[in-house]
Amino acid sequence: KATVSVLNWTAGSHAYTMSDAREEVDPPPQEEAPPAQGGAREEQDVQKCLSLQWCFGLNKDFKGAVHNLSDGVRKRVFYCLAHTAVIYDVEDHKQKLLQGHRNPIIASCVAADRRFIATCDAGADALMIVWDAHSCLPIRHVPLPENEGVLSMDMTQDAMYIATLSKNDEQTLSLWEWTNEETGDVPLLSCKVAAQDLQTCVRFNTDDNHMLVTNGEKRVIFWSWEEGRLKYYAPPISSRDFKQQVGNFTQSVYVPGTSFAASGTVDGDIVMWGNVASEKRTKATDKIMLKVVRVHSTGVTFLACVGPYLVTGGVEGYVRFFDHQLRTVSWFEDLNGGPIISISFDKHASQGQQPGFKDGNGDATWSGQDFSAPDFVVSTANAMIIDVPAMSFNTANPEQQRGRLLVQGQDQPIMAVAAHPHLPRIAIAGYSGNLHLWEYTTHRVLLLSIFKNLLTHCLTFDPKAAYVGIGFTNGVVKVLDANTLEELQSFRPKTQDCITMITFSHDSQYMATADAEGCVGVYKYTHRAQDPRKPIEWVYMGRHSSHRAPITGLQFGVVPYGDTARLMSTGEDKRLVEYNLVDTEIENGLRIKAAHKISQGAVPTGLLWSDDLLVEPNERGGQSADTLAIATNEYKIKMYSSDVSRQCTKTVLSPTYGGPLNKMLVVPARADQPPCVVYTTHEKVVGLIRIPLNGNPRSAMGLLAHPLEITDAAVSYDGKYVFTAGGRDCCVNQWAINSDMLRVEDNRPPVEHYLDIVEGDFMKEIVDYFYYAQIRSQGEETTAKRTIEGTIPFTQVPNLMRALGYYPSEKEIQNMTFEVYTKHGKLMGTEEIYIDFETFVKLYVNHRPVFGISKKNIESAFAAIGADSVSGVIERDVLFGLLKGRAEALHPLEIESCLKSLLGDDIVSVDLLEDKITAKGFAETLLGFEDYETAAGDGMEEEDEEEEEEDIGLQ
Repeated sequence: KATVSVLNWTAGSHAYTMSDAREEVDPPPQEEAPPAQGGAREEQDVQKCLSLQWCFGLNKDFKGAVHNLSDGVRKRVFYCLAHTAVIYDVEDHKQKLLQGHRNPIIASCVAADRRFIATCDAGADALMIVWDAHSCLPIRHVPLPENEGVLSMDMTQDAMYIATLSKNDEQTLSLWEWTNEETGDVPLLSCKVAAQDLQTCVRFNTDDNHMLVTNGEKRVIFWSWEEGRLKYYAPPISSRDFKQQVGNFTQSVYVPGTSFAASGTVDGDIVMWGNVASEKRTKATDKIMLKVVRVHSTGVTFLACVGPYLVTGGVEGYVRFFDHQLRTVSWFEDLNGGPIISISFDKHASQGQQPGFKDGNGDATWSGQDFSAPDFVVSTANAMIIDVPAMSFNTANPEQQRGRLLVQGQDQPIMAVAAHPHLPRIAIAGYSGNLHLWEYTTHRVLLLSIFKNLLTHCLTFDPKAAYVGIGFTNGVVKVLDANTLEELQSFRPKTQDCITMITFSHDSQYMATADAEGCVGVYKYTHRAQDPRKPIEWVYMGRHSSHRAPITGLQFGVVPYGDTARLMSTGEDKRLVEYNLVDTEIENGLRIKAAHKISQGAVPTGLLWSDDLLVEPNERGGQSADTLAIATNEYKIKMYSSDVSRQCTKTVLSPTYGGPLNKMLVVPARADQPPCVVYTTHEKVVGLIRIPLNGNPRSAMGLLAHPLEITDAAVSYDGKYVFTAGGRDCCVNQWAINSDMLRVEDNRPPVEHYLDIVEGDFMKEIVDYFYYAQIRSQGEETTAKRTIEGTIPFTQVPNLMRALGYYPSEKEIQNMTFEVYTKHGKLMGTEEIYIDFETFVKLYVNHRPVFGISKKNIESAFAAIGADSVSGVIERDVLFGLLKGRAEALHPLEIESCLKSLLGDDIVSVDLLEDKITAKGFAETLLGFEDYETAAGDGMEEEDEEEEEEDIGLQ
């Protein structure tokens, strides 16, 4: 059963020992997380939450990856895109999406009768899947050897066997009898490639299944398995034989009906191979180079055979047909699609045609009117699939000679996708220099704009759908007309820093950009030079170097209960910055209104500023009409009030697979769907979180949207679709959103959803400690009858957290206190608040670290506060001086109490400790970590600023 790779959400286990930290390292994003106990979401339901509807683009990096499935009745084309295989019905303009791979598909082959398709990927858990082309269902899954993957593959004419060339350094040629139910999962035969030349192409002899040919850049190898094992012969290659240099090989193929084989070269030559002429008995693999013929002015990129013809594709974009003597029969030189990387023919010739004509001796003959071949499709390095009618060779119609464009993509990484705010359109751009405007309901390209020598990194529509703002890698910013894609204005920077983000204000009066050096720039739609006598246009107001680390969020908002635009940014320097748009003038540039350090250790990775109810109304805090949601690298989403206090009002656990969240988008409200947020991670995962955000494990889902990174995402104006861009996979996926299938309720109390992610034994500890906290709050030394009401005073929560292995800082306790008091509608410190077990469990799960303290954490902390970079040693007096005077400073009495708790009552002064302390000594001697050396995990990142480094180390 092949399904979309789905990740069931788990939040990790408790974190209070080094062994736990070792077990809780970041799970590989390609692995499925184990389902939560008792509350696992059905995989089928998860796939219904986000269902793949369409794939925009084409994988142009692998030769022979496009196959013509046309059979005279239906015009269909098969191709691969990222980790999805696509069967495109040309006449109906529909895609059948074959999902089952986790890594990029880099090789594929099709049976001669077009019934079966085989695909292979490369990477961890590499897989070969054989599909039924009629039902579009998988019929065989074959796990490939660890970390091998496949570089090239082919299938015999009868579809009984598949040959694969592995991608690893010690390359292997494998033969699979995939139809054998018992042994199809392991190679029938396998042989190491002895030549020190990576083989990149494998082809069967269509006349004899026991013969194969492979080639790398320097060697061509002929194989036979007729005797039950793979034997091979690599003919010697000598330029002296032909008085010319033989270029690197690109493709090889057996010529049907003959004993010949042909290889193409990067110089544009065809090398013909024939049997060795000898009186002695020779093997079928023994070949000799017969002749070298120049057939293209540039390299031969693809070879195929059809009927009596040898067909070549070249770097110049030409397709040529030759007979067996390499005499030119026909040529197709007006395709204008770029270098040819695949050629594939219809199963049957067009009506009234028969492939090729033969004279009485069986040799192919040709005249301009005699040429006949099946129609074919070609794919090009410019990410195009073109349908070419063979009879266009005999016509003078330029339109027919160019063929018909079936699929159009981008030939370089796609970095940006933006959705039109009012119409079913998306804009797609990247490093190819092309900007495509698509109608995503009909899946047709409406407009194309080309930027020469410019690489697009980000783009967006303005809310009024009048403009498209584009940022490029060299710092250039352009504003286009959203309806025509005509350039309206262009801004050239003083520095050539990549524009990483671009956004418009709600009233389309401001545009802001962020660049790779932590600077924010602002543009205003106003009179040129702010002179009322001059026309209105976009005017550059200034920029500010507001962050000392990469910017992770840039968004406009509005003043509370008003309509004036506000602008905020957050970055990996842990600063939240608001800009003074009102007083920003051309003369004095962009000004900062306020800047807050919002985190002690967690690094912000994404920002969402919304006036939607992301949390319950009683959890917003203050009089805020909106919420700032900031995702962090510690797998938390922290909600802040947008007023000047920047108070953290709530902390919830975020999905913990695929890496931290880096983008969050509110899905526009739909009457038939509950509200939700779409999120992406930097690598692979896209998912939904139900609103309100509360950390409930069942309120979120995620799946593998792309096999590599996710560079951008956008939500359609009507909330029906989310679009994700896959960067290097040159793919944009369209997903249908059905948040109604993200069902939180499962006939259990909500608290049990949180308890699902806590281990059984540790759950007993939580219950025991909670009961003990009730007893402790009533006084331990008493014989009076106790009343256990199931609640504890909130003042007991910090100690209870510490007893369970989570040691919150004073700032974290303050945030937790504000969250609880706000939810109860009380002012902090006004009266005692009691919480029940359910509330405590939610607080604990949402606030505790997802991963434990590791060796790397401690070493990074020591380095941050000034330990020697080589030995890792810090002076004892320096260390404790910092603990007493920096960050959340410890009083000498607190230090004495800690020493007694850690080392016993005999140690009452720091003077009794060693003069020099290392991270290892600190962990083992003071903290009591017995397995320090074997602990592993993700540590904190060092800060650029010395003062902030010390703060991190002292938390």
